[in-house]
Amino acid sequence: METTGRRVVQMSDWAPAQEAMFEESTSGVANQTLVEEENRTATPTQSRFRSMSVSLAWRSRPKSGFFEDDHGGQNLALEKSKSHGFGGRHDDGNSSQGSSSKPEHHHNIKRMLRRASVSLRSGVKGFVHQRTSVPAAAALDADGQQQRPRLFLSPGQGASPHAAARPTTSHSTWHRLRQATSFHRHSRMLYTGHGERTFELDPSPIESPTFPVPGSGEQPPIIPRNTGAAARQAAASACNGVQGYEFMETVVPRPGWLAEDGLDDRESGIGIALTSSEMETYVPADETDIVKVDFISQLPTELAIQILAQLDATTLSTASRVSRDWSQVVRNQHIWRESFLREHTTTYATSRPVKPGTGLGVPAIQPGNDWREMYRAKSELDKRWKKGKAEEVYLNGHTDSIYCLQFDESKIITGSRDRTIRVWDLHTFACKLVIGPPEVVNDGSFALLYDENGNPVHYATVPDLLRTTDGQPRNLIRAHHSTPALYAPPIHHKASILCLQYDDRILVTGSSDSTCIVYNIHSGYRPIRRLKHHNAAVLDLVFDDKHIVTCSKDISICVWDRATGNLLKQLRGHTGPVNAVQMRGNTIVSCSGDFRVKLWNIDTGKNIREFLGHNKGLACSQFSEDGRYVASAGNDKVIRIWDANTGECVHEMKAHDNLVRSLHVDSVSGRLISGSYDSDIKVWDMESGEALLDFPKWHSSWVLSAKSDYRRIISSGQDPKILILDFGAGVRGIEMLESRPPLRQSGVAVEAGGYI
Repeated sequence: METTGRRVVQMSDWAPAQEAMFEESTSGVANQTLVEEENRTATPTQSRFRSMSVSLAWRSRPKSGFFEDDHGGQNLALEKSKSHGFGGRHDDGNSSQGSSSKPEHHHNIKRMLRRASVSLRSGVKGFVHQRTSVPAAAALDADGQQQRPRLFLSPGQGASPHAAARPTTSHSTWHRLRQATSFHRHSRMLYTGHGERTFELDPSPIESPTFPVPGSGEQPPIIPRNTGAAARQAAASACNGVQGYEFMETVVPRPGWLAEDGLDDRESGIGIALTSSEMETYVPADETDIVKVDFISQLPTELAIQILAQLDATTLSTASRVSRDWSQVVRNQHIWRESFLREHTTTYATSRPVKPGTGLGVPAIQPGNDWREMYRAKSELDKRWKKGKAEEVYLNGHTDSIYCLQFDESKIITGSRDRTIRVWDLHTFACKLVIGPPEVVNDGSFALLYDENGNPVHYATVPDLLRTTDGQPRNLIRAHHSTPALYAPPIHHKASILCLQYDDRILVTGSSDSTCIVYNIHSGYRPIRRLKHHNAAVLDLVFDDKHIVTCSKDISICVWDRATGNLLKQLRGHTGPVNAVQMRGNTIVSCSGDFRVKLWNIDTGKNIREFLGHNKGLACSQFSEDGRYVASAGNDKVIRIWDANTGECVHEMKAHDNLVRSLHVDSVSGRLISGSYDSDIKVWDMESGEALLDFPKWHSSWVLSAKSDYRRIISSGQDPKILILDFGAGVRGIEMLESRPPLRQSGVAVEAGGYI
């Protein structure tokens, strides 16, 4: 026998598959009779040709994609084509007998029309693959249970021998042939699911098609068991609502994904109740079960410091009591410095956190700082602010009303109706310098220095420990006597000092004589120049690095060049006296007796916004440090806080029983200080508009000016006294919060003679 390289297929293996392919699946009796008639008339040679001309699985299928014969339309006979490997011959025997003279393409057209008619008759939309037959309704057995479709049963499973059996391709030989010709060369064996029979081990037919069959307009899709678990579960649920395995007559192993708890997703946390016993808190039976790790002792010191630096003071104090090692690490100054700067440099209305060393309660960063003590002192100071616990001190020396003041950590500068400017030491309460016109300063009787009994007129009054029930001091004690230097400069005011402001370089004062004077602080408050343009009293002033802005009873606002003193522009828009001005950046806020608060652009000189709401004349207005909020008050006894960007009134506080003469915005703490003609001083929360503190009748007459910093409230009034409310008095280490050492001004050098 001649040996070739071509693989030989045994007829015993090929015949069952061929017969199965030519069996009738869903056709009627007419198609079956037609096939039998054709088989009788065919010669043995013709039958051999027909059997050998069947398209194998690895050959190309007809372009129409249907597995039908030339007659039945629904039989599974395969067509002959050139791709079958027969050289394009029509080997059905008809060509040799001359019984068929029509060309091959004519038969192809007939077959296409026949297939189209069958598809339309069976209700398939368009040209699709022939679906396997599935009964439309489930059959019931004698017990009333749903039977499996008989089409899926083999004769050995209770099916009638005459029942139409679905063609099967699960024989091992046919399966190997189809697998060898699969386009998915990497998959040599079809996946059959969990617990299912494989084609190679079991030659019996399976109960479902090998590949999924898409649904049509009349029939649902058929999903084979060799697909994914989710698809099989969905198909089974569609049959029975849950699983569908209850309707099978034969015992089929239930896959793992359809176990009793198969629908319970235990891999995720879905469906787990928080109140279940599985989630109960674990309570160790013995302390030895708890793993204790002293990470501070085991970590490098640098890392331990960085961790503890994230804690606040209360937690750090607790941590210091854990062990000796913890206490030693907690003493590190870096930890307390970071905690201090993180918790005590936040602000309410500034553009950035408090910068150390600027006099706002955050000292300059120096190697010798005890940050732990400073943290404790700052915390104690904050508690005293909340409780309103302050020690009051009165400074005496002026002989008439004190209209204006400003202070820092070391000094207070005041201006009075007695036409003098006085500089006070805030630590010793001593008056250091009196600046005034010659007729006042050079009085031969030295009335500015001594009284009729020869005692110094400059002194401080401190309270006795005994107090009345309403909190007012009694049994005041005179202390801190001082004798200031007297200075009569060539340029001076001839009337009351109504307003003033200073920085590290200059002092500017405004007076009822309609002028302003600029002094050089570094040269001993020597006058530099006089600003003269207003034709009425200068009621308020403000300056920055470039400009000096003044307002007057003449209902105008003047903008001056700070470096040269030249008048840059005059702003007009108010119809009443302009009682107060404030400046932030290139924006000016002003208030007037005409009930209006106005915003101005300092570069263009134009009025950019008005705040309407007050119904009486205004006496004071203030800007927050970031320029976001404006506070105003006046004769209607109401304080209003405005949003400078929108003009909306944020808060309206019925503050006092009389005209509100003074306002001060502490942009760091968010506190608003108000002083009134009702002799009261009050503290407000700018964010909520609530009253925080009230100091009633601490002045015997009108309060004309009141300002504050992180530690004190200092005010002045119609009575010639300066009131200091010191919330830091008695706090250990409070002086460490100051930005620089106190300035000791022992005297001022002047041109003529001089006073030391």
